[in-house]
Amino acid sequence: MGSITRRDFVRLTSAAGLGAMIPFANSSRARAESKAPYEGPLFILINAQGGWDPTSLCDPKGRANELAESPVNMFFTDDIQVAGNIPYAPVPGLETFFDAYHQDLLVINGVDTETNGHDSGRRNTWSGQLAEGYPSFGAAVAAAHGSDLALGFITNGGYDNTAGLVAPTRMGNTDVVTRLAYPNRVSPTQNESTYHLPETYARLEKMRQARLSKRIQMPQLPRVRNAMGMLHGAHGSENQLQKLTDYLPTQLDNSGNPLRRQAEVAIASYKAGLTISANLTYGGFDTHGNHDAQHFPRLVQMMEGVAYIMEEAERQDVADKVVVVVSSDFGRTPWYNDGNGKDHWSITSYMLMGAGIQGNRVIGASDGGHVPFTVNPQSLELDPDGIRITPGHVQRALRKLSGVYATEVDQMFPLPVEDLPLFTAG
Repeated sequence: MGSITRRDFVRLTSAAGLGAMIPFANSSRARAESKAPYEGPLFILINAQGGWDPTSLCDPKGRANELAESPVNMFFTDDIQVAGNIPYAPVPGLETFFDAYHQDLLVINGVDTETNGHDSGRRNTWSGQLAEGYPSFGAAVAAAHGSDLALGFITNGGYDNTAGLVAPTRMGNTDVVTRLAYPNRVSPTQNESTYHLPETYARLEKMRQARLSKRIQMPQLPRVRNAMGMLHGAHGSENQLQKLTDYLPTQLDNSGNPLRRQAEVAIASYKAGLTISANLTYGGFDTHGNHDAQHFPRLVQMMEGVAYIMEEAERQDVADKVVVVVSSDFGRTPWYNDGNGKDHWSITSYMLMGAGIQGNRVIGASDGGHVPFTVNPQSLELDPDGIRITPGHVQRALRKLSGVYATEVDQMFPLPVEDLPLFTAG
């Protein structure tokens, strides 16, 4: 087993959840048009899958007393907590996050996703469009700044449509990633234990590349040629995977919080100069039954994961280069159903922090029934003659923040909404 075969590659990447899908034409052009190293922010996009409940988190709604009928939540209005300028629900455990990060946190409430469907909601939240075909923000920013990076856009799921702009790298099991990075090692953590001597492996690698290049040049059906290109790109990514392993923690997190390990990989890959954006996912929010008991612990653990992202970024000395965006498919109803659960509701929130984000602020709001107020497009103050905030507004602001705005990617997939100064105080 001197080198990894195509069959080995497919088997290992499938087991790992790692799909390095690099179209041959694009990868060839990217290698020919090498760019300066990317020095912009790392965009970490946290998909709270299933439809979270903002009224139990960052847009808190309580009941006035025990006699209140059809309460939005069972906790009392008087118990709602405030950290700096940011109110939050009195769910035990949330105070740790808000006390630590409210100065850096921007909350955008009363965002209308215009849908109650999971697929359409995720698409709108993360691309800014309900219509199919638009790339996620993670794909757009990676395409605009790093189409030559094999790991430019890392995804652990969520809405990660790329519209063909860039290759998504799907990561799951980082142990298998390490095996892929060092195919000549018997054990990926022991560099002295190899299947072949370095000289022999170098000759095998040279022969393999020559054979693969020859096959690519042969007349092929488009489907076969594309598959060959994917394999060529995968082989060419080994050195990049080795760079990634140089920055991974010696012991990956085993706490059971999936955001922690996803964050370790994303930040290490950025530190290695390989990644621009990363989709992280945390699920379990589709609580149609027993809402409080199921939903509240998920919210607490997710926010603990966000805190860990900032801690890991600090450890890797890139805390000033990270932008974190947290949102979900949509919100949940401002009432409980017969099973003490909450169903789908189109109004949601975003939580953002990091480079270029002015924190300790709340933009937008909703009333006691979680119906959004409109805002003035210039001042962002509540205004009955204003506009309703949509995901398109947030995504347009993210494009401006990230330098995607006015690029070819932006022109190909325009967002026809107003410019809102969301990320800087007036």
